[in-house]
Amino acid sequence: MKQNSNVTHLNAEKSINEQAIHWFTLMNDEDLAHQYQEAFTKWYTHSLRHRNAFKAIAKMWDKTGFTDDIIAYETERNSTLETGKSTLLKYKDLYKKVGALVAFAATLVITVITLLNKQDQSFSQPSHVFAYSTTTAQIKNITLPDGSKLTLGPTSSVSYTELDTTRSIELSQGRAFFDVVSMTNKPFIVNSGVNTVEVTGTEFEVDVNNFKKTTRVSVVEGSVKVSGKGEAPVFLSQGERVSAPLTGGPMPSITTFSDKETLAWMDNKLIFNNTPITEFLYRIQPYVEQTLSLEGFSSDAVTINTIVTPSNVHTLLDSLPAAYPLEMVRTSSTITFTYSEN
Repeated sequence: MKQNSNVTHLNAEKSINEQAIHWFTLMNDEDLAHQYQEAFTKWYTHSLRHRNAFKAIAKMWDKTGFTDDIIAYETERNSTLETGKSTLLKYKDLYKKVGALVAFAATLVITVITLLNKQDQSFSQPSHVFAYSTTTAQIKNITLPDGSKLTLGPTSSVSYTELDTTRSIELSQGRAFFDVVSMTNKPFIVNSGVNTVEVTGTEFEVDVNNFKKTTRVSVVEGSVKVSGKGEAPVFLSQGERVSAPLTGGPMPSITTFSDKETLAWMDNKLIFNNTPITEFLYRIQPYVEQTLSLEGFSSDAVTINTIVTPSNVHTLLDSLPAAYPLEMVRTSSTITFTYSEN
């Protein structure tokens, strides 16, 4: 099947599980761990599947009984996933006892594969991972490998993984609308922060809002289950939405929404009704090359009522100082608004 030109096919040579074995091997070598720490952190924090694969390798290795004789790489402590930082903890130097990294890697691969084949057949399922992204003011309509439809908003990025029993999306930033092909025995799961959205077939939007630190899920058709960290899941049906905290916490109340306003971005429109200017600028940032910022705001003293399109966004920004108590300074890389009550 010809690959879509908008798709980057990841891991063409190595599956996530093989990559996890590779990284576990490197990060248990005292000399190489420091050298590859930054690259490992980037790989490990890329998606939930990467983290789970690495943890599974570590868990399987622990069952061999050699845990106390290796250098353990700490991947989580005090919200290290949120900061993207990791700490190397040295327990004992295996390589002073064993010798070469190659010998360790070979032993590890044989041990892990044997254990996984015996104890977790699903772990070794073949997988295909694809990445999709958009740039400023760009919207993409994508057909996923399973036939589901994805509309990706501006400056957004996702990765898609398909296994024998599951289909999953990691939405790292931005917003996306999904029209999911129903597969009863193969649920479709969207991961965002600590939140997951699970469906078998439906239409819904997922919006990662870093300004409000939430994952907002809006169901247009069908139903979904939204789960957070340590919280009871919330079930949504047509016309309902919830904004789940990105880093975990109690789920807020379910609310309703207007399809016209919520999904207008798919037609290159953003509709604002009494929207605080802080959120307004956050929402139009994906349509502007320069970085937007505010100064002198102790509260949301300015609210916006307008419709924004990619063609009028700069004209609208230029007109704000005439309509509101704002001053604007524009450079090649930034647009800064300052609020003054005088």
